[in-house]
Amino acid sequence: MGKITDALLNYQLVNGIDFNQLLIKGLFAIIIVVLGVILGRLISLGLKKLTKKIELNQKMRGSFIDLIIGVIRWSVYIIFLNLALNELGIPALTNVFTKALIVVPAITGALFILVIGFVIAVYLREVIEDVEMNGWQILSKLIFYFIIYVFAVYALKTALISFDSSTTNLIVLILTLVIGSAGAYVIAKKEIKRVNS
Repeated sequence: MGKITDALLNYQLVNGIDFNQLLIKGLFAIIIVVLGVILGRLISLGLKKLTKKIELNQKMRGSFIDLIIGVIRWSVYIIFLNLALNELGIPALTNVFTKALIVVPAITGALFILVIGFVIAVYLREVIEDVEMNGWQILSKLIFYFIIYVFAVYALKTALISFDSSTTNLIVLILTLVIGSAGAYVIAKKEIKRVNS
């Protein structure tokens, strides 16, 4: 308890704030956090109702929808927590949460990019399947996976926005090589099995 009191006294001396001002700032910070929690839950409930209304769960898994809604809810929480810490004026805590504030919206943006890519890929695959030209199955699969890959790269770059571009490019290159090798292996294995049978 003595360490906390010393830290508060030191904070008061450095910032020139008396104890009453600190209590008022703390009360405002708590109100901001409570408002953030309420707003985050309201947004989460609104998004759940919207996804049910447009029947999004028929197009993608419910767990993926819950993940997106959870990331958005926590983004709201972190924004309001950061506002509360700014109200208190404690630089060490504010700096930590400012870094977190960059990462969480970046992950949210990456998830939205993936969802948009998936929707476009599914739509184009269905368009090609409706045409039913020669080799449409192979073409539809190629276009589907290519669009997923392009949007996954953009999503990864968005999620890794806090890293420098050379590190991000290296991660994208390694993942491309790993996924490409795995895909080639699966295709070759299926082809060998088809030839042998």
